[in-house]
This record gives sequence, structure tokens and C-alpha cells, in this order.
Amino acid sequence: MMGAAILTLACINVERSKHRSRVVTFLKAQSPDVVCLQEMMVDDVPSLCEDLGYAHRFYVPMCRFPEPEGPRTEGVAILSRLPFVSAESVRYAGGGSGSDLLDRSTEESRFATNRYSVAVVGVSVAGEMFSIGTTHFPWTDNARTAGFQRTACDGLLSALQDRSLVLCGDFNAPRGKEIFTRLTGCWTDNIPLTYTSSLDPVLHRAGPLPLVVDAVFSTADYNVWDVVLHQGVSDHCAITFTIDKRT
Repeated sequence: MMGAAILTLACINVERSKHRSRVVTFLKAQSPDVVCLQEMMVDDVPSLCEDLGYAHRFYVPMCRFPEPEGPRTEGVAILSRLPFVSAESVRYAGGGSGSDLLDRSTEESRFATNRYSVAVVGVSVAGEMFSIGTTHFPWTDNARTAGFQRTACDGLLSALQDRSLVLCGDFNAPRGKEIFTRLTGCWTDNIPLTYTSSLDPVLHRAGPLPLVVDAVFSTADYNVWDVVLHQGVSDHCAITFTIDKRT
């Protein structure tokens, strides 16, 4: 049964600043209460909030990403029209401090220079508390499962065990494979099975790939519905959804 208090949300891997105009246009049209963003550059946050009217923000840095004009801080962000009752960074993997220059030479060096965390915020609606988290999980090429991903999965599950929350983001681990299956052993996967990919077939550098790597997970005390994947926003599909608490 749906409760009286609901929240609308969007989750997008924005691929740094590459798709900013598309992201702004999309979010203006959808106007969700809360937005969860991955691969977000810290210097884009203020203007994005101003353009979209989000008065509240929480940012967690992962690394400094090397770009031609110089390194820029990249991380995950949560923007909200509603004030945060709480905001917390929950680290679960990686060897970086959040300010290290990302070493892209190997998958292992990426892992060693990134700080993998979940940004978790609390939002109150009509007296009901919602806990929302977002993360960007370690990447491997060709959707392989690597040992450091298993370590990160252990850390993620341990860090969030016994928490009530909705957790969304880019998990870089396809649905149906080992890591995603472990996560669904703990949380509900709310991406409809009719979707066979969460990667944009045009905007993603690899083209069409049948991989659902983005997710909206939830604990048993949440209802999650109206989950829709949208193409044409970034290299990953944007996800919109609505949540409330089970009564």
C-alpha cells in the first residue's frame, strides 16, 4: 500500500561535462524532487543547481580526473529541492583519498587512485523519513568480474548492512552476473526486466550493448514504482522513479 508521503527521483551518470545541456533540458522537463548524479564534476554543481532550482546539495569526491585543461574533481552528488536532515559519505573501497589524480593506465591503478563511497542523505516528507544513497562502483573492461570488484562488493554490503535506504547509481556490473546477483541477494532490483540495457545506444562510446549496469535498489520497507529509463540524456540512460514507505 502506498503511503501519503512520496518522492520523485532521477539518477544519471552524466559523464563529466560532456552532456550538460542534455542533462539540464531533461531535468527541467522531469523536475524530480531529488537528483542522484555520478561522474559529476564539482565545478559544475553550483551552476547546475542554479539552472534547475535545487537549493540543497551534497557532493562526495572520488578523484581528480585528468583533462587537457588540467585535473578536475569528479565524484557523486545528490541535489534536492527539500532540505537534508542528514548527509553522510560512506566509504567502502579504493585506495584514493578523493583528491588523488586518477591513474587510468590499468583497471587496478584506477581502483588504487579512486575513493569509492556512497553519498547518503536523509529527507523528510510529511513526517516520513527517506534515506537515499548513490554511488559509482569500480569499473572493468568488457563487463568482466574482477577481484577488486568482489572486494568492493564485500565492503559495500558490509557498510550498508541493516540500513533502510534506496540506493541508485552506476554499478559497472551487469545484471545477471556475479556482483549484481550478490547485490540483489540483499536488496530489491527495481529496474523492470523489460529493459535489457541501461547504456545509451548512441551516446555511449561502445555503441549498443545489452548490459543493465545502472540500478535502483531498495530495502523491504520502500515501495519503488514508475521506473523508466530514458535515452538521449547521457552515455548511460537516465532513470526516473517514485518512492514511498510501505505501510
